[in-house]
Amino acid sequence: MKIEKTLHIISMMSFLSSFAATPLLAADKDSGRIVKSDGIEIEIFEFGTGPETLIMAAGNGRPAAQLSELARGIAANGSRVITYNYRSLGASTGPINELTLHDYANDLWRIADALGAGKVHLAGKTYGNRVVRAASQGRPDRVLSVILIGAGGEQLPSAETLKLYERYIDPNTPKNEWLKLQGQLMYAPGNEHLAALDAEQGEYPILAAAQVKASDATPKEEWASGGTAPMLVMTCLLDVVAVPESALSVAKSRPNAWLVGLPGCGHNMLNERSEDLVRIISEFIAKAVKHR
Repeated sequence: MKIEKTLHIISMMSFLSSFAATPLLAADKDSGRIVKSDGIEIEIFEFGTGPETLIMAAGNGRPAAQLSELARGIAANGSRVITYNYRSLGASTGPINELTLHDYANDLWRIADALGAGKVHLAGKTYGNRVVRAASQGRPDRVLSVILIGAGGEQLPSAETLKLYERYIDPNTPKNEWLKLQGQLMYAPGNEHLAALDAEQGEYPILAAAQVKASDATPKEEWASGGTAPMLVMTCLLDVVAVPESALSVAKSRPNAWLVGLPGCGHNMLNERSEDLVRIISEFIAKAVKHR
């Protein structure tokens, strides 16, 4: 199994089986609608009505609800923000086995097409950063900027973390053990209790495992560069899954990327640094718009 395997450095202070037939139920308080294309149905959620459209992809096996608070914050700063449930979550349908990252990227473009959005900003949370990088690399003409939240893919985590992550995505892992692993893997020491917020959204190890296989089935050169648009690479300095060294490697690999390292947080920085994320992402979109 593979885990989340260019350069202006900006400090915080200065820049501020098949399982497809029956969708899994992902709790989401937001009102969604369905995008239908090629027999695939994708449930989307729309926040704000600004002139810039940002489409965000959630983490490994996580529902759109994971991104709702962040989406609201960014929308309040003037962008239209779209989140969506991956295949098999909520009202979304479609096969999840024997896919590649290109299939997930195509789902994202289905959404953009349905919205009539010719060019968009893309953001991905952890696993979602692989999805948006694949989407941007495949259609660079349609991407205004790429935002990676918890970027990885270059440096492997420790052997201990890899072993724990394999257990984390095992569908047979008991719920209480999954919750403990969620806290241990996704949060900085002292913040493990925040895993309860993720548990409220549900656990979807079947999808998580299928998505790992989709990533493994995609040659790295087909997604890793993330296209040519300006890129914001964000990492938490205590992330044990997508280690900070990986984010640095991503940023150094391309000429027009910004790297931000946030202290005191782990892999699921959404619940640890939400206000910082809203501010930094909103400022980056504004910067990309100003200089395009």
